[in-house]
Amino acid sequence: MREKMSLPSKKAIQVDENTVSYEYKMLNHVMSLVYHEDKCVECGFCHRVCPITVSIYDEPLKRTAIGTPKEMKMESDKKIVVDTEKCVWCGSCTWICPGYTLELFINGEKKLNLVENGSLPEFEEEVRTLENGQKVRKVVEGSITITSTEKDTKVLDTFCDECAVSAMERKDKEIEVDRDKCILCFKCSEAAQNYDNISVEIHRDRFKNIKGDPSSVWDGIMLRVLGKEGKIKG
Repeated sequence: MREKMSLPSKKAIQVDENTVSYEYKMLNHVMSLVYHEDKCVECGFCHRVCPITVSIYDEPLKRTAIGTPKEMKMESDKKIVVDTEKCVWCGSCTWICPGYTLELFINGEKKLNLVENGSLPEFEEEVRTLENGQKVRKVVEGSITITSTEKDTKVLDTFCDECAVSAMERKDKEIEVDRDKCILCFKCSEAAQNYDNISVEIHRDRFKNIKGDPSSVWDGIMLRVLGKEGKIKG
C-alpha cells in the first residue's frame, strides 16, 4: 500500500552531488528553491537579504532561513543551507545572488514574482566570467579598504585565496584589490576575523542602477544589505 503524502509538505531533495532542491509542495502548487553548490562563492548576500532575518544595526544577524551551516546551526557539509521551516520561497536570495547559485521555480517555471509584481526592482548587472568559466555579477556599488601589518607572505597568500572571485593579490607584502573584479561581498571581511594582522572595511553605498519604483519590500532589503544610514560596514 502506497504511503499517502501529507500536504503541504516541505523538504530538501538532493538532486545530485552539487544540487539541492528545497521544495514546498501544496495541492496544486509547487515551489522549488534550487541551490547549486558548485556555483556558490560564499558571498553572504543571501543570508542578509532574507526577509525572515531579524537584524539590528551593527549587531549579529538573528533568525534567517538561509546561510552557512554554522550560521544556521545545522549539520551539513554544504556551503549554505536552507531551513525549510522558516523559508517562505519569496526568491529574494535568488534575486541578489552574484553567482547565479540559487534559482526559484514555481510549478516548474523559473520566475521571480517579487520582480514581476513590482515589489523588487530590476537592476543593472555588471557580469564577468571567472577563470573557471563561471559567471558572476556585481550587484552593489561601494568601496573596500584592507589594512594589513602582516609580514608573513604565506599568511598573506592564504588570505588572498579567501576571495572567491580572485579580486585580491599579494604584491610583495601588500594586498592589492582589483576593484573591477571585487563584488563587495562579505567573504573577506568575515574571513579577516581569523587573521590577527589584517582587517577589512567595506562600504556598500547603493545597489547597481535600478529600474522601477519598488515597494516597501525594497526598503527592508536596503536596510538589511546597506544598513539604516544607507551604508553598512562588513
